Amino acid sequence: MGNTVLNTVRPSKSEVVLTWLNKYSCVYVATQTQRLLFNPSEISIGEVEPVDYTLITDEQPEHFDENLITELCLLKKSGKIIADETSYRILRSHIPKEMLIAAKPNKLLVSNGLIIKSYPSENSEASTPVTYMVTLENGCKIFQTGSSPVSKALKKVTMEEKPDITFIPVGFNPMLNAASWVESAENSNSKIVIPYHGEDLAVFQRSVKRKGLKIGIVILKVGEPFIYRIGL
Repeated sequence: MGNTVLNTVRPSKSEVVLTWLNKYSCVYVATQTQRLLFNPSEISIGEVEPVDYTLITDEQPEHFDENLITELCLLKKSGKIIADETSYRILRSHIPKEMLIAAKPNKLLVSNGLIIKSYPSENSEASTPVTYMVTLENGCKIFQTGSSPVSKALKKVTMEEKPDITFIPVGFNPMLNAASWVESAENSNSKIVIPYHGEDLAVFQRSVKRKGLKIGIVILKVGEPFIYRIGL
């Protein structure tokens, strides 16, 4: 794809641009003044423009590429790197200490015009996984779950935070099925939910509609920017 697509859309103050970069949970987020990259893996260096923060939910290979992240850091493209404790330990031998932030559940990690909080994760395949609630400078809240469903425990988080956007994993995990997807959507307390970490995303959309849930659903296509407008 190259970084051309990421550079084509310049959001206004009330807009957030989301670009899904692989079939897992790698998402690029851009506002008028901020840039974030989640879970970079299976993408090329050319697909990334410099960001303020790179966030990693766990050490699973579909979410964490040690060599890619190291190269992004060397090229000054990664910004500060926020990583779960396992990924943090892997990275700290070759990433400058001042560029790394370790994320434990229920921690306030960043609070200077951009608020990043880490919360528990229900990803049982990872060692020390976390999820992230990010409040952008324009007030938009994004709940990045990695490959964690939004459980009843995480519903307590969403009820308090009331995210605008929640990402919901819908594939590659035999423990997740249509019932768990619908439960995640119900528990998200979000204005819109975006299915990812899977390939047949329309199945999620049909499952939610059959349940009769009045939830906005956005289906992203890899490499194509989606503009979220606050207040609409």
